[in-house]
Amino acid sequence: MTDSLDLGGRVALAIGGSGGIGGAIGRGFAKAGAKVAVASRNGGKVDEAVAAIEAQGGVASGHVCDATDIGALAPLIDEVVEAHGRLDILLNCQGINIFKPASEMTAEDYDTLMGINLRSVFFASQAAHARFRAQGGGGAIVNIASLSGHRGWPGAVVYGVSKHGVLGLTRSLAVEWADDGVRVNSISPGFFMTEINRDRMGEERKAKAMSRTPMNRFGDVEELVAAAVYLASDAARYVTGTDLAVDGGYLAAGI
Repeated sequence: MTDSLDLGGRVALAIGGSGGIGGAIGRGFAKAGAKVAVASRNGGKVDEAVAAIEAQGGVASGHVCDATDIGALAPLIDEVVEAHGRLDILLNCQGINIFKPASEMTAEDYDTLMGINLRSVFFASQAAHARFRAQGGGGAIVNIASLSGHRGWPGAVVYGVSKHGVLGLTRSLAVEWADDGVRVNSISPGFFMTEINRDRMGEERKAKAMSRTPMNRFGDVEELVAAAVYLASDAARYVTGTDLAVDGGYLAAGI
């Protein structure tokens, strides 16, 4: 079983790989043996993420890229292949939220959220798929979805719409690309004590989240990393079109 989780000899591109969750997953891919290309808009954070991977003995490269610039995605993948020789895994971890009541959401807000959270995921996947096919098939795509793709969230309606889209995209691409040996799955994280949640979630919000989580604790980011490594690895070679909720039972608790 351990061997099937080994990512040795593979190359992973982590878009949004300089953030809290994306950075942790990138380090997890590296620990599992993959070479990791970190891509984000913020060059300073990219450098930090690469340094963190290298500090643990991994191999990484940094790439500054705005994933909403669709024309930059194929060149990004070309850069990754030039640096590491191939591409085997794509992690789509890019995403933002704009907290506003639906009645106050502007067209610009809507387009910004959908552009980053869904449109870029589609076109990054499309570009990766082209590379996978050029290599003879195979490959794994892991999309970061959200509990908001399963449940309504007042004040974050458009974010929820975008994450519903990620779930639908994951299933549809999995079916369409199965003949190419490309697996497409997603992860819906529950409540994790990331730096952002630690700073931005008030005590009332934290208490409410725990009241809805049967395991009654925040997740450890390493538990999310393990799920991503699994979906990217041969251990999940017969798994595609699936969303893995790593949520302490949040979605299962309906009453």
